[in-house]
This record gives sequence, C-alpha cells and structure tokens, in this order.
Amino acid sequence: MFSRKKPLPSWKGSTAFVLAMLLALITGCGTAPASGSGNNMAQGAAPAAPGTAVKNEKAGAWPEVLRIGVLPGEEEGKLSRGNKKFAEDLGKAVGIKTELFVGDDYTAVVEAMRTKKIDIASYGPFSYVIAAERSGAVPFAVKAKSQKDAFYYSLIVVPASSKAQSLADLKGKSFLFADPASTSGHLFPRGSLIKTLGITNDQVEGFFSNVSFSGGHDKSILAIAKGTADGAGVCDTCIQRVVDAGLVKDSDYRVLAKSDPIPSGPMTYRKDLPADLVEKVKQFMFNYHKENPDYFSNGTQAFYPIEDKDYQIVKDTAKALNMSPDELLKK
Repeated sequence: MFSRKKPLPSWKGSTAFVLAMLLALITGCGTAPASGSGNNMAQGAAPAAPGTAVKNEKAGAWPEVLRIGVLPGEEEGKLSRGNKKFAEDLGKAVGIKTELFVGDDYTAVVEAMRTKKIDIASYGPFSYVIAAERSGAVPFAVKAKSQKDAFYYSLIVVPASSKAQSLADLKGKSFLFADPASTSGHLFPRGSLIKTLGITNDQVEGFFSNVSFSGGHDKSILAIAKGTADGAGVCDTCIQRVVDAGLVKDSDYRVLAKSDPIPSGPMTYRKDLPADLVEKVKQFMFNYHKENPDYFSNGTQAFYPIEDKDYQIVKDTAKALNMSPDELLKK
C-alpha cells in the first residue's frame, strides 16, 4: 500500500516507553488549539413516532431532543451522510428527535457534554479520559470488527513525494499534531519521536522548523496530501475514512512509523441521562449492524460493549504526564 525503501520502524513497547518517559516530564506538549464555540447544530433525525410521549419515569425525564456530538473530521462527504442517517435511525428507534452537534475540535465536544449541550458523543481514547473527568462521559460501545479487535494504530506520515525515509530525515521540517487531546494524533506520535530520535519532550518542537496542531486528523491528512506539511501524526483508521470519502488517495502519502495497538475510542453518554433512555440507545446501537451494515467501514462490522476499565492504559499514560486535563488542553 505504501512506497518505501526501508521496513517501517514500529515503536514496539511504545506504551511502556511513554509511561516511563512521561513520568519525568512536566513540560508542555504543544500549543493550544484554536478556541471555538463548537455550537454548530444540524437537524439530523426523524421526529418522535406518532403517539410517542416524552417519558417521566423513575429513571428521570427524557430530553425532548437527543443531541449527538461528532468529532472533527467526521462531517466530510460520505461520513456526514452516514452520521445523519445514524441520527435519523436512532431518533426513530427511541421515539424522540435527534440533532447532530459538529464540534470545532475535541475540546469543543468535551465542553458541550459538560454543559449538557450534547447527550451522546464519540471520543478518541485520550479525549475520552478527559471527557470522563470533566464531563461525566460514560463509555458503552465501540465500533470494531469483533470484541477482540477494538484497536487501531498511530502513524507518522509524509507526502508521497517526500525524500524522508526515516523520522530523523524530518529534522528542520514542519510537523502537524492533530489535537492536544488526541491519543494517536499527539500523545503516541510525540512518544515515538522522543524514543526514536533520542530527544526530550522539550526538544520536540526545536527538532522541527515548525510544530502546530491542525485541529483534526482529517486536516492533517489533507495537508500531507497537498504537501503543505512535511510530516504528521494521525490514526490509520482516520486516513482510511478520508480515503473512503474520496478526499485523498493512498498514493498521496507514505508511512514512516507505526505504533503498537491502541484501544479504539468509545461512544459515550452523559452520566445523568435517564437509565431507560440509555438502555434504548444501547439496544439500538448493538443491533444497528443488522439494520444498516453500510454504516460500518474500515474493517469495523458492528458496535460492541466497552467499559471504562478498558482505557486504564490510556489513563495511566495521561497520569504520567503529571498534568491535569485543564493544563494539558492549554498546551
């Protein structure tokens, strides 16, 4: 799939390395993402079925509208159409209206759940850890090929025309991270650069001519495809989504390095949602592959149950940063 002269360096044991390395780090991890209200609401679902009333049961009052948070890069072409149909189908299944919330970045989605502007949202593994602490996000489902295959990879990529054949060849070049709260678009690529190049966290920015946050994996991938950035850290499934949407081609980029497996990001609900509504949402999602198999792509086939404990390694890595979520998001 990729044109390369040397085998890809795989930062095997990267998780253990990142944990050990980050214990000694107190320094920052980049620049702050652009702030945005992230309040772009899009009507995305059917109205309540005839005769359906908003419930007031022991579990609590149901909202009149169920709002679904969408991560950056998930509103492009086929992805956007898939999200809208998902919202429509969910609305029909639970019997209330739904809306899509398109956040400007990870932080906007986390903040929207904290302020109860959204009820359900998908997150990356690291942004989920932040959302759990700040917004009361509860993980319950993950898209995967099977229960055992709920993993993905972080990649460091360059334009196809780049002369770089190793991470060392990126010295003095421009580099993009996706988002400060991104696992595969920031934390793991940063750890790989530190380990492979033998530099400290303080020296990452100085190794390149320019380091910045693009605001999303899709933006990083598009910059690489256009040649406006020399290198970027992105997730493998994110690249495939953009390719499937027809925005870039596999021939537009090359991979220089690949991480160990990372647990996939979860779908979550706000912890104070009525329990009976949550159960209806779960029932819908765990059977959605039967109703709309086209919704799943990149090797995923269905939604599978997942719990908070499955993200312990990500929590440990975040804890090793010795920084609070608020401090991390400011970097």
